[in-house]
Amino acid sequence: MHSPKQYYGVACSYLDITAIPNPLPKFLQIIIASGLRQVFTYLPASTDSAKQEQPMPAIGCRVLVPFGRSQRVALVIGHSDHSDVAEEKLKPILEVLDTQPILPEHIWRLGIWASNYYQHPQGDALMHLLPVRLRQGHNNQLISRFWQRNGNDGNSPPDLSRAPKQQHAWQQLLSLPPVFSELHLASVELAPKDIKPLLDKQLLKLTQPQQQLVSANVHGDKFSLNTEQDSAYQNIKAQLDQFGCHLMQGITGSGKTEVYLQLIEACLEQGKRALILVPEIGLTHQLLERLQQRFNNPLLALHSGLTDQQRLDAWQQASLGQGDIVLGTRSAIFTPIPDLGLIIVDEEHDQAFKQQEGFRYHGRDVAIKRAHDANIPIILGSATPSLESLANARRKRYQLHTLRQRAGGASQQGYEVIDMRDYPAQAGISARLREVMQHELQAGHQVLLMLNRRGFSPSLQCQSCGLTVPCAACDTSMTLHKFPARLHCHHCDQRQSIPTRCPSCQAQQMRPLGSGTERIEEHLQSLFADYPVHRIDRDTTRNKGSLEGMIEQVHTGQPCILIGTQMLAKGHHFPHVTAAVIVDADSSLFCGDFRGPERLAQLIIQTAGRAGRASLPGTAYIQTYQADHPVITTLTEHGYDTFADMELQQRQLGLLPPFGHMALFLVQAKQEQAAYSLLNWLQHQLTNPILAKATEELQHFGPMPAAMARRANQFRVQLQLQHPSRAHLQNLCRHLCLLLEQNPDSKKLRWSLDIDPQDMA
Repeated sequence: MHSPKQYYGVACSYLDITAIPNPLPKFLQIIIASGLRQVFTYLPASTDSAKQEQPMPAIGCRVLVPFGRSQRVALVIGHSDHSDVAEEKLKPILEVLDTQPILPEHIWRLGIWASNYYQHPQGDALMHLLPVRLRQGHNNQLISRFWQRNGNDGNSPPDLSRAPKQQHAWQQLLSLPPVFSELHLASVELAPKDIKPLLDKQLLKLTQPQQQLVSANVHGDKFSLNTEQDSAYQNIKAQLDQFGCHLMQGITGSGKTEVYLQLIEACLEQGKRALILVPEIGLTHQLLERLQQRFNNPLLALHSGLTDQQRLDAWQQASLGQGDIVLGTRSAIFTPIPDLGLIIVDEEHDQAFKQQEGFRYHGRDVAIKRAHDANIPIILGSATPSLESLANARRKRYQLHTLRQRAGGASQQGYEVIDMRDYPAQAGISARLREVMQHELQAGHQVLLMLNRRGFSPSLQCQSCGLTVPCAACDTSMTLHKFPARLHCHHCDQRQSIPTRCPSCQAQQMRPLGSGTERIEEHLQSLFADYPVHRIDRDTTRNKGSLEGMIEQVHTGQPCILIGTQMLAKGHHFPHVTAAVIVDADSSLFCGDFRGPERLAQLIIQTAGRAGRASLPGTAYIQTYQADHPVITTLTEHGYDTFADMELQQRQLGLLPPFGHMALFLVQAKQEQAAYSLLNWLQHQLTNPILAKATEELQHFGPMPAAMARRANQFRVQLQLQHPSRAHLQNLCRHLCLLLEQNPDSKKLRWSLDIDPQDMA
């Protein structure tokens, strides 16, 4: 960890966050989520009486401060008895918001580490660790209501035969922990008003939460583990009392989740809690159901689908030990959880674990650091591990557990590559694929199609002059949507009505170009009118419960067609799907991102894995105009491991991750030349003799336009740095950030630094 002086250019001690220096210091050192890499000095709150002593807020507490013309919530990170600024120029804080540190010390230190590693201003990083309501200055007092069943259980149920609604509510409550909150009620689709009659009848009582001793409370049936599953389970279980990074590479349908559940049970039996991270909100509901079926322990879910108040409630309850199992998306890694004993990162390869804006941390990598600091095991699970994780396993940094056998006797799916040069196609569906779908549906099976483009069509084109309607603010075409009818830019969210005439030549020959999920849905509905078509993408799953509702319909087992984006290919279990289709495998083959082949391979394997997961055999179909491309032939003929070997060899030749380390400076400006000028100046700093050691083996590319050179009316220019030494690259980037902040031009532009970038767009 680097000292504050190195990072900020301001001396500041970070600390034992519970200690208050003695004698009482005169000044407070605080950080604010302002985008500035700076520590600010303030005076304690002023009092009406000069004789009245105002207690100093402890390090780690929130305070309200005047900042410019506004008031901001800040965090105290230090006390001092001297200031470099004259005391008469300093302002007093307005209010102390907490009586004790808002974060436990281990989370505070994790945030500081992440801030330093990802080179992000510490005020922004540490504030990111808090729920939105606390960042806004709201009280941290627990305001959720808690109820407790009043001496009744499932063996002596109350007589509610005359009140069917109350009886239904009571049955739902029996699946909850003995002490439950409004969040628990919401998980069984109840509200406080639904249980008020039970409270009036004294079947329930209001109570206060108390941290309970953790114990395994299993009420669901465990599945027998096969040899591979049992080997992984026994190996990790034997190391539950120490840090170890375990990479569980299991083919789709190999039963990774069952191994997770049995390891969680072993963790609970030791009196420890478990944290599970998933990449998408859509996966939390499915996994939460599995957990509820197996455990009667209190469960908590944290994700962006909750309201700000619900998120605060869940965060507070987790910090009080009210959740023995916590399930969440990326930011849940910063949740305080007492007695944490196990971390699981499911689908660890997924790009969604990397924050792409603001504080650009990687949830998986921060999770590994948290597990290391807590001396507990972490499991990274995937059918298609990231190449970085596979390389770490081969270097023996991670312990590799391989599951190559599908659980429950299901057979591994086969592959068929459909060469689009040999078959006519309509709306992206080839004649061969129509035959396959007709056969599977008539046999009573289900078919899944994956196309990673939502909307009706990627663009609207004039058939007279060839113009595709551009976004006025971005270097991309507007996507055509039909319901509701509009042109929509998915990058800047700009929308406009659909033109009937070409904006350039005025011809009335505007036609959709290419296919999105909406267009394929419409086409399939006309081709297979007797079968329901379920479209699952961001447009159809915005409303609460919409995704769960569609998945429930699919699980009835009736023949149907599923069409969706990559969110459909992640972790879902569809036992009646026998054909899984990658509609367009070519879109990632020739992208400019060096990770493109890896992402395509993962998408193909993950989508293919949705087929044949139960007793019915399955086949994956890949539509492509590049049927002989090495990525496709290697995957279908030899599997993901052989592809990974091939791709790692290519990465090693170019010293690309994981054999080298990368950082990306990005400048955004309304004037393109201004962005280039700043990065040209920054590039020139690399010739400074002071940096000779750090730049000795450095490769740099640019300044050059980003893959999307203009987005939301901002020109985007980047400078890419690569170095075989992580330490040298970190030191270099830290120095460059300090230089940038001293450059007056940097204050007029938006610039950012992405450490270990996952998306070069």
